[in-house]
Amino acid sequence: MKYLLSFTLLLISLSALSKEKPYSIDSYLPQISLNEFYKEDNIRPKKSDFKINSTLAMSTEDGNRAVLLNIENLSSGRRILEPEQIIVLYASGEVQTLTSLPKKVIVDGYEAINLTIELGHNIYPVISVLTTNNI
Repeated sequence: MKYLLSFTLLLISLSALSKEKPYSIDSYLPQISLNEFYKEDNIRPKKSDFKINSTLAMSTEDGNRAVLLNIENLSSGRRILEPEQIIVLYASGEVQTLTSLPKKVIVDGYEAINLTIELGHNIYPVISVLTTNNI
């Protein structure tokens, strides 16, 4: 009976895990100018010493979006990356300022790091992720 219960719990946990859909890579995103997609009065990233070197967009079949960023601290000193310093541009022209990061991100001077950010659901693909130094 104990083995049957353990086996049943194992099957339930495996089926719960299988409901999570994996991300697939959409594309490597070249940096583009915000001015090509929206006007000056719209959202801008907060000024910072960070620059996004590369962006890899990912999505699930359900429309959840995420990006893998290589982001560099252009300053000689240590900096804390804040969500307001990054904006996401979607194919619809919608611009989203990040509301949070997966963890507190501290970047040493002239260091570049990789960071995965989950963006939630959007029917439109991500076309660019920018900081003030990418505009």
